[in-house]
Amino acid sequence: LAWERLKKTLDGIGNAPLKFAVDTHWHWDHMDNNAQVHAAGATLIAHENTRKRMSEPHDLDILNMHIDPAPDQALPEHTFKESYQMHFSGEHVTLGHITPAHTDSDIYVHFQKANVLHMGDVFFNGMYCYIDKGTGGSIGGVIAGATRMLAMIDNNTKVVPGHGPLGNKSDLKKYRDMLRTAHDRVQKLKSSGKSL
Repeated sequence: LAWERLKKTLDGIGNAPLKFAVDTHWHWDHMDNNAQVHAAGATLIAHENTRKRMSEPHDLDILNMHIDPAPDQALPEHTFKESYQMHFSGEHVTLGHITPAHTDSDIYVHFQKANVLHMGDVFFNGMYCYIDKGTGGSIGGVIAGATRMLAMIDNNTKVVPGHGPLGNKSDLKKYRDMLRTAHDRVQKLKSSGKSL
């Protein structure tokens, strides 16, 4: 059903061939259409840890979910470690690894001419985020990732979150500051000897 909706949207944009698809990290809600997108002609691009994580089974206890390894046709074909550059239609796009944050496979996608930054699930706009500790995520990593992205953008940048409405620099700063506050409050309780 998700692929049918996505295909209808893509068809509504135009009839140019689908060439590339980028996975911002390994989670099912961001790569579940990979096999169909690949079959439609796209080269799948992601961080090397995305391919690794997609090739493994996972049990996400907090979400009561079991995830089987993805089929070969859904795995990213092109992976990178630190960054990857793309140029098309006068646009320069940088894909960059964000040191473990939401997971250990997070990347950002920065459309420099259009001044658009897609942060995947390192940014949940207007809500607290899910952090996948089992695959390297930590609140400190999400805070560091958001801080790094704030230094890359200006007040006119459109910031695309993994979840929530389209945001801007102010929204991202509010999110980062909220996470810092939550972290500091929990750390204070933990340091005073409180149990989970």
